[in-house]
This record gives sequence, C-alpha cells and structure tokens, in this order.
Amino acid sequence: MGSDSGRRPPGAPSSGAGADREARRIPGLVDRPLVKGEADDAHTRSVMRTRLLGEDTEINAVDQARREARLLGQMEHQGEAPTRIVSQLNEQLSGAQGPEFKRMLARELKPQLDRLAGQVDQATTENRRKIAAFISRAAHMAGSENAATFDKMLAETASAEARHLAAFPGTGVAERVSEFQAALRCAASPAYRATLVEKSRGHIEKLARDAIRLPTNQFHDVLVLFLGTSEALGRVACNTMSKAFLAGALGAGSADAAGKLVKALGPALQEAPEGGNWAVRLMLNLAESGKHDVAAALGQCLQDIVQKARERCGPMLGAVQTAVDKGELLERSQKLDGHVSTLAELMPMCALLLAARNVVPGGGNGPLVTEALVAVASLDAVGATDSGQRLLRQTLIAEELGEPSFLGIVPVAVRPLGHPRILQLLAECGLAAPHYRNGGSLFVQRVARQVFRALSGVVIARSQKGESEEARRLLGSALCHHAALYGMNPEGGQLTAELLERLRGNPDPEQAPRVLVELDGVARTHLSPYRTGHVESLRALVMALAERDPLAAPRSAGTRRRAGAAPVMKAMEMERTFIVQAKKLQAEREAARAEKKAAAKPSPAKVPSAKASAEKVPAKAPSAKAPFVKAPEMAPEVPPAEPPPPAAQKPMDDERWREGTNARHLERTHVFQMMQRQPRKQDPGEETAPSPIEPPAPGLPRFRG
Repeated sequence: MGSDSGRRPPGAPSSGAGADREARRIPGLVDRPLVKGEADDAHTRSVMRTRLLGEDTEINAVDQARREARLLGQMEHQGEAPTRIVSQLNEQLSGAQGPEFKRMLARELKPQLDRLAGQVDQATTENRRKIAAFISRAAHMAGSENAATFDKMLAETASAEARHLAAFPGTGVAERVSEFQAALRCAASPAYRATLVEKSRGHIEKLARDAIRLPTNQFHDVLVLFLGTSEALGRVACNTMSKAFLAGALGAGSADAAGKLVKALGPALQEAPEGGNWAVRLMLNLAESGKHDVAAALGQCLQDIVQKARERCGPMLGAVQTAVDKGELLERSQKLDGHVSTLAELMPMCALLLAARNVVPGGGNGPLVTEALVAVASLDAVGATDSGQRLLRQTLIAEELGEPSFLGIVPVAVRPLGHPRILQLLAECGLAAPHYRNGGSLFVQRVARQVFRALSGVVIARSQKGESEEARRLLGSALCHHAALYGMNPEGGQLTAELLERLRGNPDPEQAPRVLVELDGVARTHLSPYRTGHVESLRALVMALAERDPLAAPRSAGTRRRAGAAPVMKAMEMERTFIVQAKKLQAEREAARAEKKAAAKPSPAKVPSAKASAEKVPAKAPSAKAPFVKAPEMAPEVPPAEPPPPAAQKPMDDERWREGTNARHLERTHVFQMMQRQPRKQDPGEETAPSPIEPPAPGLPRFRG
C-alpha cells in the first residue's frame, strides 16, 4: 500500500527516465503494426506520443528533443513512408520551440534522415516532391547552424528528381521545360535548387538545342518559361543554367542561332521581367566567351526594356517622391502601382548591371549602366507601392536563406547619383534631384524606410503565428545585412538587432522612445563607412514592433499615420509657409513690372523701329495700363505680409482643428464675410418663428442680420 505502483491508476504510463521501460511493458505498442493511414490522424499520433513518452511536461529541451526523435524512430520501425515521417518532423519543428531543442533534435535525427535518403528514389514523383518541400521547410526552421543534418536527403532528392526529368516522357519542349520549372519550385531550399540545376546540366543543354530549332512563336513561349524558371534560382544556380543553355543553343553550329536568341529574348523578357537576372547572365557569359557583338546587341535590348519600363511610370515617380503628407503619398503610390510592376521586377536586374558595370558592354559609363542607375534611383518611389513592398519582402526572405540581395547596391550607387551629369539626367526624367545631393542621405533614408516597413510586416506575421525563432532570424538578418541603410557598420547592426529583438519579444509602446534613444547612441559610436543613412529610418519598424502592428507609426494629434508617410504640417507652419510664398510671389511680380517699365522706355538703338511699334500704342494706352499695375495689390489671393500673431491672442480651440487646416486664415475670412454681409429684407406679411440663440464661438464677435 505504501508503494507508488499501488497508487498509480491501472494502465497509466510512467514518466521521466523510465518512460522507455514503461513503453516496452505496454502490450501491443511495439509488436502491433499500425493500421494503414493511422499516422495521418493527428489524434492517433497524439495518443501514440502519450503512450510512448508519458505525460510529464516538466522536462528540459534536451529530453524533449530526444523523446521526439524516439517517436520518429518508432514510426520508421513500424514501416511508415518517408513522406509521413518528414511531415511529422515539420510538426515538431514548428511552433514556439527554442534553438536548443532544434539543435538537439537535428543531431538526434541525422542518422535516421541519412537512412531515409536511400528510400527517396523509390517514391513516386508526387511523394518525392512532397519530401523535398517538407525537408526544405524543416531545414529552414532548424536554422543554418543545423543545415548539415538535411544536406544528404536534399541532395538525394535532387538527384532522383534530375533522373526523373531526364527520362520524362513529354514530347514537346515547352512541356519538358514546364516539368523542370515545377521540380524547381516544389521546394524553397537554395541548396536543393542548386543541386538540381547542376545535376540537370545535360538535360538543360538538350532542351536549349531543341528549342532553338523551333519556329519563332514557339521559341518565344519556351524562352518565357525559362525566364520564369530562373526567378526561383539563386546566383550560382542561375549562372549555371545560363551557361548550360548557351552551350546547347549556340553549340549546334547554326549560323543564325545567336541572332535568333537575341531577337526573341527582348519580347520574352517584356512578358516575364522577373527573369532579368538570367538575361544578364546570358549577356555576361556571351561576352566572356568572346561573342562581343552578340553581347552588345543583347545589352541594347536590355537597355530598351528598362527605359520603356521607366518611361511607362513617367512623372508619377517624382510625384511620389515629393508627397508631403500621408494622404497624398497613399493616393500617388496607388496611382503609380498600376504602372510600376514591370520596373519593380526589373530592379534586381538593374542592380546586377551596376555590380558588373566593369564587364558590361559599353563600360561603366555606357548607356546601359546609366539607364540601370536611373532605374535604381527610383527605388524609394517604387518601394512605396504594393508591387515594391512585395518585391522587398521576397528579397528579405531570400536573403535570410543565404542568397545575396540587390539592396546592397544602394549605398554604393549613391555616390555616382550625386554627379552633376546624373543629377541633370534625373531631373529630366522627372525625379526629385535634391534627394541625391549631399551624399544622397535623403534618398538612402527614404529607401531604408520602405525596406524596414516591408520587414515589419513579415516579422510581426511570424510572431503572431508563434514562429518566434523564425521572426528573430529574419529580423537579425535584415538589420545586420543592411546596417548601412540606417547609418551603422556591421557591429552596430548586430547591436541594433539585439535591441529590437528584446522589443519584439516583449512589445511595449511606452518603450519605443527609449529604444530610439539607445539606437541613436549606438549610431554615434558605430558609424557607417558610407556616411549615409539615419536611425530615424527605423522609427516605423520600432513602432510596429512595440505595438505588434505592421501599420503602426508615430502618432500626431491623435490620428494614426500610415507607416512611411511624410509628416503633416501644423496650422502655424502652413501659415508661415503661406506668408513666405506670398512675399516671394509679390517680389517676383514687382521685378516683372520693373522689367516691363525698363523695356517700355525708348532707346536710341530702336528709333528706326518706332514706326513698327507705333501700331501697338493703342493697346498700351495709359487708361488700360493703370489697372494692370494696381491689380496685384488688390488681388485677394496675396494678403499683406504681417508677422504671426502673439501667443497671448491664440484662440483656445486652435489645436482642435484638424491637421492641414489653416485655422487663423479661416477665422479672419469668416469675420470679414460676416462684416460684409447685408441684412435680408423681410416681407411685411411674413411671420417669423422664434429660434434659439446659439452662443458664439470663443474669440468671435456676435453678428446679426
């Protein structure tokens, strides 16, 4: 009666270190085979885990990882398919699991995953691609420090997929390229995609050799598919696919193969601009192999495409750059969004052209590089649109996976943007040239504001879904890689990531000002070598993390402003600005009148032409000239210049006017109109009903009539 076993309910499993011994004592748990499809049932897996591992929840991460690994080993022992095992692995890694648990689980599962890699070749095409998707996601959730655990299974899956593509029974070239595209897009792992492209080099050469022999319209469709396929590739894999494609297309001995490729690539790129990086790789590889004429023709084609995409936006780019308040910015960016999608998708291609400007046909000062530089100069306006935000989010996520992004070219491109010749070209293109002067600090700050606005949405979405570790990695990756955008070096970026991670883990709106002050102190001691950027660019991100709201931003007069919007001027600021502009306009008119008076005086050199000017004298009679001179002084839109009223005369309800309204101007206009108002004449027989008298507003006299 005094033993623990006497008090335990019958059939209840023990917990702690004796869980394995208790599991072996449960009849039928190990010897009974699972019913077909039983592992797909979440309830059955939960019961299985409870019977095997017990119900003890007070365990550390190491013990929990070992128990989860034993559960996967039990599933393998029962003959479960690799697809179900890696699906269960995804469930274990997802959620609010710490890095210690993931590291221990990856170490415990490496032998089992290596054994499962040998069974991938026996799976069907659908299950093999599911395995690739599950393993890619598991490798992402486990982190780059545990990526070696999944390398062998990813490599074996990619090799099996490459063998399937080589033996694909499709007869048409477009059908085989579509199958290759589906195989690449089934998994988001850069390692899997790079291995698949490397193993499929011979298959890509054969596809290109068959495609170059097709008619023009069919070849166009195949190129569009290749360009869409290259969007999912990283830098190394994209270069590998371009070399294999050129080896197959131009190695057939056809004399007009290169010309046909250049002629068809332009229209195809306009239809699929997301493949611009692959087109640039084709041009660079052609130049490297000695085909400079073909590379120059392809460069001219790329230049025309970028120019047309930029001209399609027109002056709307400059209009977004010069927006002064949130309403104007939102309205102009929405209007631009309908025209900017192609330019946004070509932005990585333009950044690649700037990075390779020394080997691009035409040189670093050629027209192709200049056009790419002007396109990159519009990144702050493009980033304010929905298309630009989508591009920035995809770029930051790919950068977290280990791929370099085009945003690294922004601090480098600021210096040539400030050149007088480029400034004149930017002004001719409708962009705001003052943004690029003085080191381009204003341009970099506006780009950084849009980048971290896109970052805040993804980080908060992951935090709200419980993916705390994934949110931490993305936040740290973006802040460390792009520290120059907010004026810090890599060490300052690491400190910034630590500060904002504490705020993300414990959001508090009252802590946002303190975090900004600390960031400003870090920036003083960790300045960026580019001398660009400012900590103020992080304000929208800090407020979003503090409030767990991606649209949160600094508040003004009790209203919430959209993240990334310019500040709204107060009423007093608008009045002072209006007075300054009125004085400037009056001075310009006085100068114009003085110039006309000087031109009206007869000069000795113009005496022979007096007869010709005599015909115009009636039009300039003194009776018609006098009102013209006095008109600017009587014009109602130019009030007399007067100093701002003293603070003692400020009305009590001035701050209750909404932002953007000139309260004092409205008050003076109302008083003037009431004084000029004439009383209404009443008919003798008209009867009037008494109406309640409303008290006058504070500071305003009472008028009747």
